[in-house]
Amino acid sequence: MSIEQGEAPPRRLTLDRSAIWPLAIAVGLALVVLVNALFIYIAVKGADDVAPSYVQGNR
Repeated sequence: MSIEQGEAPPRRLTLDRSAIWPLAIAVGLALVVLVNALFIYIAVKGADDVAPSYVQGNR
């Protein structure tokens, strides 16, 4: 397969210095979301039961 005049050469996936920062931001954001999900899971799983007097009737 030859490249005719006017055709662009096939692109290769390379990570140079200018393309690393979007990937680093995406990875960092994914880590933040995972840590927050872990905190939510721990908080909900380890939550104490609400006292019945708190949820019954008006105060």
